[in-house]
Amino acid sequence: MGCHQLPSFNYIFITTLIITVISTIDHMTRPVYGKQHFYLKNEIWRNPPVKYRCQSGRDDTGLHELKSGQLLDYKFTDLFFTRLYFCHFYFGRKDKVFDVYTFKMENQCRALGGMSRYYEHCYNSHIEWVIREDGFHGRCVYYKLAGCGSPPPGVEAPTTQSLVFYSW
Repeated sequence: MGCHQLPSFNYIFITTLIITVISTIDHMTRPVYGKQHFYLKNEIWRNPPVKYRCQSGRDDTGLHELKSGQLLDYKFTDLFFTRLYFCHFYFGRKDKVFDVYTFKMENQCRALGGMSRYYEHCYNSHIEWVIREDGFHGRCVYYKLAGCGSPPPGVEAPTTQSLVFYSW
């Protein structure tokens, strides 16, 4: 008769240690970097809807439609700051492919926002793509994290900043 053995203590210990370290790193980086976001907003006020497919090395959203006025939020955790998302957009006979999120873009948003030491811990940003007749307007949008009080005197909150533009 066969005998089933339980996993060794070393295996269980090492597995638990790895999970704990990864969770701790994720928890420590989240207040500064948070969950990463990119938004897609359709401001083309006529039919047909914009079709799109977004992908990264790990994810594929599949083909979707973005109707006039619709705003979609894609959230993910980029633990090792290497994530790249690109999208392929279709509108009538037009189509365009480009990167909608990179860690470099996220850093550019932080720099454009003039993130002082106070805001590094109290604000996060996301990249928003506004789709219009003339093309794709990428911009950095800033939002305050929970638990942050009023800023020190003379320090202003970051405001929405233009990042990049791609024509159809």
